[in-house]
Amino acid sequence: MRVLIVDDELEIREGLRTRFPWSAYGVEEVLTADDGDSALQVALARKPELIVTDIKMKRMSGLAFIQALAAEASYPWRSIVVSGYDDFEMVRQAMKLGAMDYVLKPINTAELGDVLRKAIGELEQERIARANQLLLNDQVHSAIPKMREELLREMLEREHNPYREARISHRLQTLQLDWMLRDRMAVMIFEADDLKAIGNRAGSQNEIGLIVFGIGNVVKHTLAEEYSSQAALCADAKQRWIAVLSCRTADLEPCKELAQICIRRINDYVKVKVSAALCSAPGPFNQLHELFAEAGDILEQKAVYGGNRLLTSQGWEADAEQDNPSIRNPDEVLDLARYGTDDDIAQAMDRFVEMVQSWPIAQTRDIQQKLFEWLLALFKKASALGWTDKSWERNPIALWEQLEQFDTLESLRAQTERFLLDMARDFRSHASSPSQIIQEADKFIRAHYAESLTLQSVAAEVHVTPVWLSKLFKKEKRKTFLEYLTDVRMERARKMLGQVQYKIYQVASEVGYKDPVHFTKLFKKQAGCTPKEYRRLQGIADD
Repeated sequence: MRVLIVDDELEIREGLRTRFPWSAYGVEEVLTADDGDSALQVALARKPELIVTDIKMKRMSGLAFIQALAAEASYPWRSIVVSGYDDFEMVRQAMKLGAMDYVLKPINTAELGDVLRKAIGELEQERIARANQLLLNDQVHSAIPKMREELLREMLEREHNPYREARISHRLQTLQLDWMLRDRMAVMIFEADDLKAIGNRAGSQNEIGLIVFGIGNVVKHTLAEEYSSQAALCADAKQRWIAVLSCRTADLEPCKELAQICIRRINDYVKVKVSAALCSAPGPFNQLHELFAEAGDILEQKAVYGGNRLLTSQGWEADAEQDNPSIRNPDEVLDLARYGTDDDIAQAMDRFVEMVQSWPIAQTRDIQQKLFEWLLALFKKASALGWTDKSWERNPIALWEQLEQFDTLESLRAQTERFLLDMARDFRSHASSPSQIIQEADKFIRAHYAESLTLQSVAAEVHVTPVWLSKLFKKEKRKTFLEYLTDVRMERARKMLGQVQYKIYQVASEVGYKDPVHFTKLFKKQAGCTPKEYRRLQGIADD
C-alpha cells in the first residue's frame, strides 16, 4: 500500500513521514508533496491508496486538491484531512467531497492510527467487493453464450406460443438479443456432407465432434468478419449449425454471399464438404420455427442437387465467386466463349454429360433435338453480342445435319466443343478483352463503392455473368471481387481518416459500411490498427 502526505510545512511533512510507524499499518511506500498542485501530479502518476493532506496550504489547498483528484483519478483511494480547530467549515466541505475523516493539529499518532485502520478496512472491503464483482461478471459472461444458444434452440425447434411471448421477449432483452424483437430475420443451416461416413472411416466419433466444432468456429468468425448486420449462432441436436441473420430488407443476397464464403472457408480450413440451406424470405421472431423448418426441408434437397453448395427454395445457388462456369447457363457459356481460353472451354465441357443426363429424355434422336435447340438459343444470344458467323441463321438445317451424324454422348460433346471453340476464335478477334472488362468494373466500383455493391450488381453493369467477373478479377487483380472492393473502400477510408472534419462513423458510412463496428473490424484486418489508432498516428485526436 502507498500513502501520500501533503503539507506545505516541511517539519510537519517530514515528521509524519519519518516518525509515524507506517509499516505497522501495511504501508510500503510513503510519498510527499508540498502543495496541492504537486500532490495532484504525484497522485495521478503514483496512485497512492491513502492521502493525508493539510486542508489549508499557500497555493492549491487540500480541499481543491481532493476535488481535482476526485475528478481525474480512476482508481480507489481514501483521503484524511488535517485541520486546525477553526477550520471546521472547510472540513465539512472536504467530507462532502469524499474525505473519509479528519485529524486535528497537533497530530496525535494514536488518533491517526485509528483513522488509518478505518481507511485501510474500507479499502480492503472495497477490494474484496470488486474481486467478487469481477468473479460474478466472469461467471455471467461465460454463461451468457450458453444461455443464448439454449434460447435460440428453443425458439427454432418449438412452435411459437403467444402465451410465452412476454417471457421470450424478456429473455431476449436480458441476453442482449433484443434486436430479434425489432428486425426481420433469415435462417440458414450448415450441415457437413456425409458426416456419418466420415466418422466410420475415421473409426472414432471424436472426429465427428472435431469437424462439427470446426464448422461452427468458421461460421462464427465469418459472421463476425463478413456480415454487417446482427447475427446469432447455435447448434442443434442433429449436429448442424443454425445462423439467425438480421435482414434490413427482403433482399437475401448478403445472406447468400455469406453462405458462399462460409462454404469455401470450411472447405479450406476444416477440409470437409458442407451444405447450407437458406429460408425463402425473412420473418419476425415469432416465425423463427417456421423459417427453421423450411430451411431444414430445403436442406433435404442436397440428395437431388448434390452437396457442398448453398440450397434455396429455387434449387441451388452457384458459388458467387466460383471459377468453373456451368454449361447449363447460356450466359456463362457465352462468357466462356468471349473471355475464356481453349483450356477453359475444354474444362467446362467436362460437365456436358452431366447436363445431358439431367434432361428427362433417353432416346438418341431426342437428345440430338434438345442439343440442336440448345445451340440455336446460344447462337442467337452470341449474335446479339457481336458474333459474326450467321451461317446457322441462314441455314439451320445444316446445323441439324451436323449433329445428326453423331449418336454417342462423347461424339456429341466433341462436336459441341468445336462449335464453342470456333465461336471463341471469332469473339477474340473483335470483342472486349478481359482487361477492358476489369477496367470497366474497376471504374464502376470506384464511382459507387459507397453503395451496397455485390458481385452480381457489378457484373450486370459490365455485362458479364458473376462467375466470369469473379474469374477475371482473380486473373487480372489476383484477388477476389470482395477483397478488391474492400481494398478500394479502405483506401478511401484512410484518406478520410486523415481529415479532421470526419467522424469515424461518418467515414464508415461514406465508404459503404452502415455498421461502424463491422467497418472497424475490416479496417483493423487491413491496416493492422483500428481507425482511432490510425488517426492518432496521423496526429488527429480521437472522435
